[in-house]
Amino acid sequence: MTVVLLDPRRPTLIPAEALAALHGPVEFTDEVPAPVRELRGPDQATHAQAVLVTTDRNRPDVRARIAAGETVFAAEPVPGEHLLDAVAVMDRLRGGSWESRQTHESLRRYLLEETYELLDAVHSGDRAELREELGDLLLQVLFHARIAADAAADPFDIDDVADTLVAKLNNRAPRITAEDGTPIDAETRNRMWEERKAAEKRRASCLDGIAMAQPALALAQKVLGRAMAAGVPSELVPAELIEVRIAAAPPEDDQLSAEDQLRKAVLEFADRVRRAERSAAASRRQTTGMNAAIWRAHWP
Repeated sequence: MTVVLLDPRRPTLIPAEALAALHGPVEFTDEVPAPVRELRGPDQATHAQAVLVTTDRNRPDVRARIAAGETVFAAEPVPGEHLLDAVAVMDRLRGGSWESRQTHESLRRYLLEETYELLDAVHSGDRAELREELGDLLLQVLFHARIAADAAADPFDIDDVADTLVAKLNNRAPRITAEDGTPIDAETRNRMWEERKAAEKRRASCLDGIAMAQPALALAQKVLGRAMAAGVPSELVPAELIEVRIAAAPPEDDQLSAEDQLRKAVLEFADRVRRAERSAAASRRQTTGMNAAIWRAHWP
């Protein structure tokens, strides 16, 4: 006897290894959609010895048959397949009055806001918040790709975006190990990445491709990093950028950018301010009129 467990999100997808088992009597639970039922035809008999096809593994009869040791064929989820659902939802949303009027330009502020909210979630360490904010950022990618698909000139869709990314990664991603099997160190991998990237872009300047609209600290770090990598002598770096250059050289085990470090420090400071205010309020039942002595007394 056999149980075929379908994915409730995609119940019409039958596990390939289960197809041979469907030649005999088949029993379907009520929630299995009609297209799957039609695979066996209208005259197919059902009985206790039949192959049981279901999307609900928690049904008592299903659990009993699995517990009895029946062969189970389960539709294994494919990583990324639920992105198709997100694309479908975006297509429906695009038909809305507000969504249909949006452009790449009008969505810029939302993209920036969602990016900062994701950074806050990374800083907080809250896994549920991180998952939600990643979804919000994904929505922005889907929205921009959907807008691009409607363009009169040079349209492209989310599949084109994914294809471009895959081609780029396949071309740039350095080998994990050298030809003789020895590991490649991080410095070599980074150098190989940059060499392949440079070959793709064929830029006239080492600074080409830098987003000049990004925040000043991040921009300074990026420009300095490119200039240093291109061999610009350190004495040619303006004095105003020396502190940024120092901030852009964190310890080896710290992967934060200078912008991230400053943001992290600001968020931690803001958290301490709030904690001091709460402490003062708990002892004095107020947060106004806090002088230096009170701040010091309640500083975490």
